[in-house]
Amino acid sequence: MGWLTLLVEPIKLWFETRKQKAAAKAARDIAVLNNQARLAQDEQSHNHDWEMANLADKDKGLRYVSYSMFALPILITVIYPQHGQEIFTNLDLVPDWWVKTFISINGGVWGIVELKRVAPALISAIKGAVKGG
Repeated sequence: MGWLTLLVEPIKLWFETRKQKAAAKAARDIAVLNNQARLAQDEQSHNHDWEMANLADKDKGLRYVSYSMFALPILITVIYPQHGQEIFTNLDLVPDWWVKTFISINGGVWGIVELKRVAPALISAIKGAVKGG
């Protein structure tokens, strides 16, 4: 019986955690909708649509795909060295300018994602400094 408990407990914990995450995401979505409704009624507010989209974390899929494109070849090489070698050999066939452009675009997308997370606090700090000083 003891081994069954050892097997069931982690599964039970996993389901409880998923349930809590789903509840937290639902609460966040409701908060975003309520804030959007408040902003629609408040003409003096300085929040923007991109701030609301940031709260909703709408670019999570893009981040997963982008990260996977860089991480999977390394993971495949570690697990299946022959396949990994083929991947990197085939990458040598891609023109250098194409690879650099692709990396620049990904860097820009990731940079913009992180910038939009920091921007509201930065803008608020600047406004506070201008008003206070």
